[in-house]
Amino acid sequence: MSDSGSFDPGAETALYLQELYANALLVRCLVTVAEQGIADRLGPGPKTAAELAAGAGLHEETLYRMLRFLASFGFFAEDEAHCFHLTPRGEFLRVNVPGSVRDRLRRPWQDLLWRSYQHLPEMLRTGVTAFDQAHGRSFFDFLASNPEINTIYDRSMARLSQIENPLIAASYPFGEFPFVVDVGGGQGGLLAAVLDRHPEVHGVLYDQPQVVAAPEQLAGERYAARWEAVGGDFFRTIPPGGNLYVLKRILHGWDDDHALALLQGCREALRDGARILVIDAVMKPGNAPDPNKFMDVNMMALTGGRERTEAEFRRLFAAAGLQLQRVLPLPAPATLSLLEGGVA
Repeated sequence: MSDSGSFDPGAETALYLQELYANALLVRCLVTVAEQGIADRLGPGPKTAAELAAGAGLHEETLYRMLRFLASFGFFAEDEAHCFHLTPRGEFLRVNVPGSVRDRLRRPWQDLLWRSYQHLPEMLRTGVTAFDQAHGRSFFDFLASNPEINTIYDRSMARLSQIENPLIAASYPFGEFPFVVDVGGGQGGLLAAVLDRHPEVHGVLYDQPQVVAAPEQLAGERYAARWEAVGGDFFRTIPPGGNLYVLKRILHGWDDDHALALLQGCREALRDGARILVIDAVMKPGNAPDPNKFMDVNMMALTGGRERTEAEFRRLFAAAGLQLQRVLPLPAPATLSLLEGGVA
């Protein structure tokens, strides 16, 4: 408000920018407590900062002030006895909770991101991916040569998928396709969800050999004889014989040229009415708020990839000799859509 009582848009903007600045510190504080496993230490029950600090070998006052700050954002709650409690929001900072974000907040991963983001000014001038400039190689080449970071990345994606995969398995008629090929399927979480819900389906988990060497999501007798792992490079070859080829969160990691090449490879594998199912974000056009617009810039900085609108997907499918036949948004909390296509 101005002195006359009228609305002051400048003051509101200044406050908004100040809040954004505070959010940068918020993320780094979350990284710090996630690395120390504070949320898991509170799992059995509330503790004081002194108790937490003694158990983790930390400085008590520093920890107290950091937790007080994080409590103001709802990740913890401090009571009158100065004990900190874990909140529903803070539960997602724990290790073995479905949808856990702890791995994504671990320092090795976050420091990798921050070093990449420091090169955004150079990327803006040159168009060269920020990650490549920061680390001297592409994102996926870096993961392949850094097992610790690769493990954190794979585990993080698996945790995120624990919420999404049952929704996907329930939202599409996978049972109509006896043989499903999960292209770039990682640790097998989506294929496991499909096999759980559709007992008549058999599947192939296709990814790089080191990724599919021991997919933890498909361990167990209930999946025995219903799936097989195939290692390879999906830019070179796609396993033949599938009735449905699934690509979940794959195309957004690549620019249009690579995404087109991958879709063309899948197109060549399609036989006798087989379908392709792309599971990715469909970005809203225009100025509408959309969390996928954050992910679009994030993928641009890390991999050179992008999120796409429905119109962009249609053009990409058409260029690959495919027809995008329907788009099915998943229910909340998922932010993805199912894009079904066939031979044009």
